[in-house]
This record gives sequence, structure tokens and C-alpha cells, in this order.
Amino acid sequence: MASPERQGMTHLHWMKTYIGDEAAATTHLTRDEFGGYELLRRYYWQHGCLPDDDGRLARIARASPDEWEKLKPVIKALFDDDWGNARLDEERAEAGDAHRRRVEAGRKGGKTKQSLSNARAKPKQPEPEPEPEPEPYSASEPTTDDWALEKGEAGKAKGLFSKFPRPPSTIQGRKLLLEQNVPIDKLDQYLPLLMAGTLSPFDIEQWTNKASIG
Repeated sequence: MASPERQGMTHLHWMKTYIGDEAAATTHLTRDEFGGYELLRRYYWQHGCLPDDDGRLARIARASPDEWEKLKPVIKALFDDDWGNARLDEERAEAGDAHRRRVEAGRKGGKTKQSLSNARAKPKQPEPEPEPEPEPYSASEPTTDDWALEKGEAGKAKGLFSKFPRPPSTIQGRKLLLEQNVPIDKLDQYLPLLMAGTLSPFDIEQWTNKASIG
């Protein structure tokens, strides 16, 4: 058998005991023999094997060397060759598999609970719509200063059919439309015309009147 040092202690903290089977197998034992046998079983469960050394076996069974000499033949008959125990090996393997499944299920459950907790704590908000990107600037397009001047001149003229000067950016264009009392839900409809330089105060007035009548 492998030595306990190489095998290592188990993480299994409980061991099945089949009372009927154990009683039938140990009914012939004395109190000391049964106690020594049970201590060896527990050690085997913890380490997966027993040391093939009388001194260490005696200490595990809490017996003196002389007491162990008397206990050993009776107790050893309940184990396999080299102090093995096929039944305990099988039960340890089954218990180990069950333990690993519980640990894995606990990890998955913990992640799921954490995800649900985060979802409750931080409800997902709708993403805000991005601002339209400013139109690419070119040398032929008006600057902010130029546009402000043209806009002022157009305002003085007050011509319904005069086209609005092209804004240097969509942000400025939206601002102008709002100043002209264009409804917010119509901004995206009027903005392309304004940016193309084809929108006039007359257009806004005509379309606004139609919308109010409809």
C-alpha cells in the first residue's frame, strides 16, 4: 500500500457505517479488538491506506506493543492483504466524486446568485442615443463665426423664403431649429434639409401648420 504521507489526508469528513454488516463482521471481537479495529478503519478512511509497520499500527490502535501482538491476528483478518480494504476504497471513491459534484454545484450556484444580486442591485438602464456626429469640415463650409454672421443677416432680412445659412455642425443646426420652435420630434426630419442649405422659415411654418391641422 502507498504510505499515508504520499497519499495525504482526505477532505471527506464523514464515513458511511453499515450497522448490520459491521455488526455481523465484528460480533466475535472483544471490546479491545473492536476498538482497535474501528480506530484503524477511521485512519484508513482519512489516509486511504494503513502503514505496514507494527509500531505505527499499534499507536493508531492505541495499544502497547504487547497488546498489539495479541490484537493483530484477529484484526488483520478483517482487512485484505497488506492491510488494504477494498470496500473502504470503493466508498471513499464514491464519496470523493459526490463531494466534487457538490463543490462544483456550489460554485456555479454562487456565481448565479451573485449575477442575480448584481442584476437586482443595478437594473440595466437603456443606453442613451448617441449624439449625431458633426458633419466633416471642409474649407468650403462656413466656420462658426461666418455662420453666426450669416444667421444674423438672415434674421434682419426676415425673409420667409430665404434659406437658412448652413450651420457648421449638427449641434448648431439643432440649436437653430429649436430657436425656430421646431418640435423636438421633428428635429431629425428638418435637420438634413438645414444642413444641406435648403430649409427656409417658410418651410418650417408650412410644415408646422400642416402638423397642427392634421
